[in-house]
Amino acid sequence: MPMLGMQESENNLLSILINIAFGFVAGLMIFLGIKPVISYGSELADAFIKMTGYGQQMTGFGFASAAPFVVLAPLGGMVLKQLSSVRSIKGFTYFMLAVLAGAAIAFVTQGYFAHLISVGV
Repeated sequence: MPMLGMQESENNLLSILINIAFGFVAGLMIFLGIKPVISYGSELADAFIKMTGYGQQMTGFGFASAAPFVVLAPLGGMVLKQLSSVRSIKGFTYFMLAVLAGAAIAFVTQGYFAHLISVGV
């Protein structure tokens, strides 16, 4: 039983999915290059912002140009937070397996995403 105020470090489904997503994005950046992935992320985020109807406001505040970093920064922050809560070799192994699984998914699907990035949104 954990002490009051202390959180128990465990691998739950959310942390595994976040680590797989991080590995997937990192894998795409490794296999396809950082610039194409960031530019496609910018186009995709811009399209999502326009779909919400707040595109004009977001562009006025300069949010649209930073859109991919608005997605990448929290994902990276959550991964760093989870990595800092690793207290054993077993926990680190689970972290690395999830990241490697995401990178493997990126490797297998890189042909599909290379075509998707070249076509654009």
